Amino acid sequence: MPIDPVVVSLHHQSFSHEAPSRDTAALRNAILSSKHSSQDECAIADTPAEDEDTIDTTWPAIRHYFATRVSSLSNLHLQHASDINPIPALRQMTLHNWNFFFMGMLAWLSASFDFFLTSVSGTYIADSLDVTTADITWGLSSVLMVRSVGAIIFGLWTDKQSRKWPYITAAAMFLALQVGTGFCQTYQQFLAVRALSGIAMGGTYATAAATSLDDAPVEARSFLSGLFFSSYAWGMVLAAIFWKAFQHTAETWRALFWFSAGIPALLIVWRLLTPETQYFQRVLKARVLIHEDDVKDGTYRKLTFREKLHEQHLIIKKYWILFIYLVLLLAGSNFLAHASQDMYPTMLRKQLGFSEDAITVAIVISNFGGVIGSILVGVIMEVLGRRLSIIICCIFGGAMTYPALMIQSNSAVLGAGFFFFFSVLGVWGVIPAHLSELSPPDARVLVSGLAYQLGNLASSASSTIETRLASNWPLEFDSAGVATKLDYAKTIAVFTGAVFIYTLVMTLLGPEKFHRDLSSPVMKKYIDRVIDMESNSSDEEKST
Repeated sequence: MPIDPVVVSLHHQSFSHEAPSRDTAALRNAILSSKHSSQDECAIADTPAEDEDTIDTTWPAIRHYFATRVSSLSNLHLQHASDINPIPALRQMTLHNWNFFFMGMLAWLSASFDFFLTSVSGTYIADSLDVTTADITWGLSSVLMVRSVGAIIFGLWTDKQSRKWPYITAAAMFLALQVGTGFCQTYQQFLAVRALSGIAMGGTYATAAATSLDDAPVEARSFLSGLFFSSYAWGMVLAAIFWKAFQHTAETWRALFWFSAGIPALLIVWRLLTPETQYFQRVLKARVLIHEDDVKDGTYRKLTFREKLHEQHLIIKKYWILFIYLVLLLAGSNFLAHASQDMYPTMLRKQLGFSEDAITVAIVISNFGGVIGSILVGVIMEVLGRRLSIIICCIFGGAMTYPALMIQSNSAVLGAGFFFFFSVLGVWGVIPAHLSELSPPDARVLVSGLAYQLGNLASSASSTIETRLASNWPLEFDSAGVATKLDYAKTIAVFTGAVFIYTLVMTLLGPEKFHRDLSSPVMKKYIDRVIDMESNSSDEEKST
């Protein structure tokens, strides 16, 4: 799954490399000079830098909007050939930046690794617990269903209080739950533990992305976002490789889950030895300055819980059309990821009869394609824009669906499979930036976060749906007339193909706000004050 848009929205920096227009700059300066009343000691509401989110619902405006959906795709954004070269931006990354980036990236890789362990060892888990493969897929679905709970809890904690301790808590939960999964003796115990791991996975998503990107140079943000998301595919690769290593041990899948607990244990030690990100330290100092200014001016008032709920209600009421569109868009991209990946190992093993060695090779090669797609499309979208990049990935992925899944030869599975997953994860290389730019500045966390989690919730039963669909296409029967082999390839092809079409249509019909300024003007102003104070303090220390 992709970088959490809730986390992307927390950063004060913009994706934009362009200088603002004169009108936009004037408006921004006017906003910065206005007085901001603090609504909460900890929470700073975003002030919209420009009122471009009001939707004109008159018939001429609607007709013009839909008439320009195709022509607007031709607006390429290349200013100079060097704009698509990520190397100069990456040279700005210091050892401090890389340390935090890989700390966050490996946390999400660990969560992905845990998630896909159920996928690669599902048939063995089913035999051990005396249930069907379809029952085990509920373990995957339960993780997805409760991820929103973890995202909300850990997202608010990460935003308001700390980057460090939510990270450590989520890693500690994974450590305990991965060990606990290996000790499950009943199906009910397995479902309960996997559901709890879903909360940890949702929490890890928010804290890991914030840890990785807080201090990264803005020029490197797009490339790093794609690289961060590639860790999801690497989790699948590692799950396949280590499953092969543990498959023939005495405890098989149980030993694999116990082994996997070592990764979060190492991450906990690593995080304990590092401080808060520099950006978040400045945010905490900026909040103190805002509170002091408001108290000094007599404008500070802490809102009641009921008043805060009413504010959120007004925001949803204002942006409900945009919100519904984002939920529909995210439902498609989430379905795309899970429809193509969750049952893939089962198809290779139970339908195509691949050996465990061949399954490992196929999963590694296909997900390596996903890694390349996520990173490469993340760079190319700086030229093609967000919508056109997604549409091209959907068209190319649709063309690769049949050869990757239906020809069923080794060369097709490996070759076409590489480009099939290149397209699937290429879509997700675009989504984080696209979603953040579409969300309104004064409701970015609420709108983007809820849209993402509701889209994820819609796709939570993807693997179970595929298992049920496969039962309609039996390939072989035993003497009693019971299906012993199902057409998983056809199921994945039909389901994924339909989702490619759906995602393409939703992207085509939607808007794009390329390189929109994501900053919160008030917070940015106070962070600049903090930076000036730090600079002055450093100069004084040098002079003494």
